[in-house]
Amino acid sequence: MRLAKSNRILAILFVIAFAAILFYLTIVIVRIPSIGALLVKEADNLYIVQSVEPAGEAVISGIRPQDRIVEVNGEPAHLYDNVMKYNSLEYADNVLVEHRDGTSALIHFSKGWTNEHSATELMLQLYIPGISLLFFFAFSGFLYVKRKNDPAVLMLILFFMSIGICYYSSAASHRSDPVGLSVIYVVMPAIILIFMNFMNIYLRRFNVQFIGKKFLRALFMLAGAVSLFSLVYIWTDLFDFEVLSYIKIAYSGVVLIGNLVCIYRLAFKFIKHRNSKLKSLFTITLVSHLVAFTPFTTMNLLPLMLGQKQILPAAFTALFLFVLPIVYFYLSTSSQLFDIDFILTRFKYYTALSLLPAALVSGVAAFVMDLGRHGGWSKWFLLYSITFIGMTLFLYAKEQIDQRFRPKIFKAMYSYQDSLDRFSRSIARVMKQSDLEAVLKQEITSLLPVNRISFLIVDQAEHVVFPVAMNDEEKVTGDFLLGIVNTLKLGELIDLPYGLGMIIGKQRSRYHILWIGLKTNHTRFNSDEIRWLKTMANYSSIVFENLYLIEGLIEDLETEVRKEQTTSPWVLRMLFCLSENERRKLAADLHDSALQDQLIWYRKLESVMMDHPITDKLGSELEQIKEGLLDVIHQIRETCNELRPPLLKEMGVVEAVESIIEHMQMRVNFDVRFRSTPVQEPMDEEQITAIYRIVQELLRNADKHAGAKVVQLELELREGTIYFRYQDDGVGMEVHQMEESFEHMGLSGIKERVASLEGDISFYSERGKGLEVIILMPLIMSNGLSERGISRDSYLIS
Repeated sequence: MRLAKSNRILAILFVIAFAAILFYLTIVIVRIPSIGALLVKEADNLYIVQSVEPAGEAVISGIRPQDRIVEVNGEPAHLYDNVMKYNSLEYADNVLVEHRDGTSALIHFSKGWTNEHSATELMLQLYIPGISLLFFFAFSGFLYVKRKNDPAVLMLILFFMSIGICYYSSAASHRSDPVGLSVIYVVMPAIILIFMNFMNIYLRRFNVQFIGKKFLRALFMLAGAVSLFSLVYIWTDLFDFEVLSYIKIAYSGVVLIGNLVCIYRLAFKFIKHRNSKLKSLFTITLVSHLVAFTPFTTMNLLPLMLGQKQILPAAFTALFLFVLPIVYFYLSTSSQLFDIDFILTRFKYYTALSLLPAALVSGVAAFVMDLGRHGGWSKWFLLYSITFIGMTLFLYAKEQIDQRFRPKIFKAMYSYQDSLDRFSRSIARVMKQSDLEAVLKQEITSLLPVNRISFLIVDQAEHVVFPVAMNDEEKVTGDFLLGIVNTLKLGELIDLPYGLGMIIGKQRSRYHILWIGLKTNHTRFNSDEIRWLKTMANYSSIVFENLYLIEGLIEDLETEVRKEQTTSPWVLRMLFCLSENERRKLAADLHDSALQDQLIWYRKLESVMMDHPITDKLGSELEQIKEGLLDVIHQIRETCNELRPPLLKEMGVVEAVESIIEHMQMRVNFDVRFRSTPVQEPMDEEQITAIYRIVQELLRNADKHAGAKVVQLELELREGTIYFRYQDDGVGMEVHQMEESFEHMGLSGIKERVASLEGDISFYSERGKGLEVIILMPLIMSNGLSERGISRDSYLIS
């Protein structure tokens, strides 16, 4: 709780500091004009204008390269702080300039909210950076709302906010403002390192490391050292101007090295994972970072490192950074980066919906304001952009308003959703067709004012509709249904001459149709009612089909019982499958509850005996308890193995029989001899389980009743038939009494299990002459169809 509270406080402090920096930078950009003159020092503290920016105050005021700056703010130029620290005239109120032609002029630079900024200056230094910052901030807010508890998301937000604040600070740093310079020299080197840290955190969920932690930590320390040295130079007077060139080289080098390392790691990971699911991620991120950072590194950083003039203004190359939020927005909305519930189709729909209305509204506004004469296409485009964005946002806002207030204002419309919820709960308790019809009729009657609700059956084979009375409405409706019977589909809603028809089910050639009559208020069914009825039709058709299958299963079971005295093989298979499933569940419950509890108490007892002094008598009793617990644990494990034989299908039938013989030999007093030939053909898991259970039951019977000394088992595959033979030298029995004797219920169960797999079993035995059992089972079983045309195997549970 304290950690969450402290994190919240830190987040609030971060937002406050961020907002304060933005507010200050905005004041600097708007209030302080950019002079844009770079000086070079000559002998005897003389400063010559080396270059001027195209849109700066220096050009507007007539300052040209090779002009000499004599005084700044009424004092010698070499005494002005910005001239000494940065060879810059920024923040100067006035300068005394000696032009190349020998004339001199005192030039004043106005400050305040009313000074004249050129459109180009505002566009490059305020509008574009401001819009980009808003774009970064909006995307970061979207990510935070969706996944604020994900550390990777928080690191990605920090990455975007760092790019935004650096871009916005570039104008202030160009004015030699200490805050703007501090942001550039501290945050810029860390941007790419933050991204690599984000990749490390994000890829951790895929067990992939983007970059070594020690190497990344070393890069952070290097960037931190350069940033610290830069701050000392910016905020103090400890170093001379000559140090600034080394700071710029170190700063450019750190940023360049970070970008090169990042590009190298992205390329390396792309090559390594080009055949995995991460291929798309590394491909997109690699391309986007090449496009976003290459212009800035080649046009700005490399020239700074070489002590040369930047090839292009940073304000221009920074525009390529817009690629990053667009790419990551795409990755997030397409669930390739984070699993965020965001419906991109709405964005496409709303933007497409706003195109034409925005053009019409802005066109009318342009005509009324006469922009063609006073503003031209640029102002119309600005007006169109504002209108287009406003309409798109309005549509999103309307969606939220609809969700909040529409159900309260239009209650009748949303009663259909309540009806569907109520209907879905009701049909969960439906057990037969008549119950479904009653629930459906009650739900429709409660919502729609209709003059009739009746159920019709359309027999496609007999070409008849029933029940139909002799009145005109029913005769016309019956003839209409017969005319379209070949086009009917389950779950559809069809128009009838007198109302609507809901097709809720089909049995063989018979369609079950709910006839919904005309509305008593003499109005047509509206779109909401039609959609509601179509959904009800789909629900009903699914439930009807399930009821039909269940009723069919019950009918087939009753038919089999009436038709044969012995149970059908497929019924036995189903029962044995259910039995095996229950054995597995019981074994899992024993293993996960009773066995684990026994192990815990055993370890606690062992710990008490080792950690505390115990008398010999008590120690002896505790040892007995300990041994008893071990026996119970062993018995539970054996029971679990018998209930759920492990890996039967993987072992194969021969290995399964050898496994049970090995376990039985440790508990019985007779010898088991097993002879088999390799089974090359694959056997079904049910067959392997059946043979395993048969051997298990026969060996258990031999142990309890036979009194045998030697048991012989044979297993082999003979021309598509599984041959199994059991023989012992025990006491034997009368075979004809086996089915009536309670003690031989296990052998009767073997007979039923063999019958379930369409096999034959023979028992040969006499008193005192042992028992012989021969089993023949087909390797491939026939899958018969029921009289209703449904596969009987569809009822089996495995």
